[in-house]
Amino acid sequence: MAADGEGESLAQWLKEAGRRAQRAVPAAEDGGDTYNSPASLHHYLEELAGKPLRSHTEVLAFLNAVAGQQPANLQVVERRRMVRELSLLALLALSYLHFYYWEVQLEIAALNSVRTFLVAPPPQAAQHKRT
Repeated sequence: MAADGEGESLAQWLKEAGRRAQRAVPAAEDGGDTYNSPASLHHYLEELAGKPLRSHTEVLAFLNAVAGQQPANLQVVERRRMVRELSLLALLALSYLHFYYWEVQLEIAALNSVRTFLVAPPPQAAQHKRT
């Protein structure tokens, strides 16, 4: 019994504290539609939904619909990001191979070449040796 009396006095105290808090918050001139007010949140949700949300059930249905769309959108965005990054990585690898190919070609072209001329014996001298 004593616990019930304490519970009722606590509930009464909470009601009174709520009333005092409501009186302490001044109402805005635009009908209480301040930035952080529940009314502004409700108005914002209605703008996002594109229709009036008149009950808790409609708000929850809208939030569940929005939450259900997010995983699919995240998968599409993640797949696009992965394709983009892999494409850029492949392009980087190809550009490095292209650079390396031309670097090797230039090194080959820049190799020192030594041109030597050998004096060939006259053709008659070659015939004398055979006989």
